[in-house]
Amino acid sequence: MIEHDILEILKNSGDDGSRLNAVVDEFRDGRDVNEILELLDSSNAELVSIGAWILSELHFKLYESNVFVCRLRELIEHEDPGVRFSALSALYPAMDPLDEATHELLNKLRNDPDLGVRISAEAIAARFIKDRTS
Repeated sequence: MIEHDILEILKNSGDDGSRLNAVVDEFRDGRDVNEILELLDSSNAELVSIGAWILSELHFKLYESNVFVCRLRELIEHEDPGVRFSALSALYPAMDPLDEATHELLNKLRNDPDLGVRISAEAIAARFIKDRTS
């Protein structure tokens, strides 16, 4: 269902993003966040990226579960850089700066072929270093 809704929004080239933002607001207002799993499991990279982006726009408490965190970690391996970037953004609140797996993930992404992913990973790593020294 959500996949169809997002595809309809994407077909409307005249939309300025307000319809996608309205979908995010629906989830903030109580729409079942588990629907986003349909997007994350899509074979369409654009839908996967939008699903991860929606999560990144929500308060982490709304998707704080192993199901979402594990899926987002899997998406870090996705071939599409937009998916990796959005997944990293959504995964950020779940990251523990003291966890070795977090450091390994960030080190890997700091060498990502995509500049945007690398910059995002660098920014997160720098923030973690700053938080530890503050």
